[in-house]
Amino acid sequence: MMNRVKLEEVQDDEIQQLYDMQIESFMPLYEKYHDDMSPAKEPIEKVRARASAENRKYYFIVKDGARVGAINIGRKASDSDESCLYISPLFILPKYQNQGVGYMAIQKAFEMYPDTKVWKLDTILQEKGNCHLYEKCGFVRVGEECVVNEKMTLINYEKR
Repeated sequence: MMNRVKLEEVQDDEIQQLYDMQIESFMPLYEKYHDDMSPAKEPIEKVRARASAENRKYYFIVKDGARVGAINIGRKASDSDESCLYISPLFILPKYQNQGVGYMAIQKAFEMYPDTKVWKLDTILQEKGNCHLYEKCGFVRVGEECVVNEKMTLINYEKR
């Protein structure tokens, strides 16, 4: 199964497709939590800016030849530590969720960036499936919880 999933770098002329996939993937969470920071509500310019940042890269997650999601890997502009990378966002199209694709994509990311000492990401505390995925990949909860609204709390994960 692992070799049936690969990461392919997103090209500039593919940003619209990436954006459409992001909206489709995050809309169910937006409809559940109604948070203003949802990737489902981001303007395409924000995705374009993230894609063009020199310290970040978007990859399509490809399973059996189909683009089923995407992952953005990189450093925050404020972070000079080159051995620390963030995953943000990571998304899988709804019809491909709960098939192990996210797990395999994260494993591929680990393989592609072997010198990374610390991996970081955030997720929604109330999304037990996301928390399970990240913990299965070796991440542990760190830091403070950030209450977004009465339905949603963001938490931080790290893998060292």
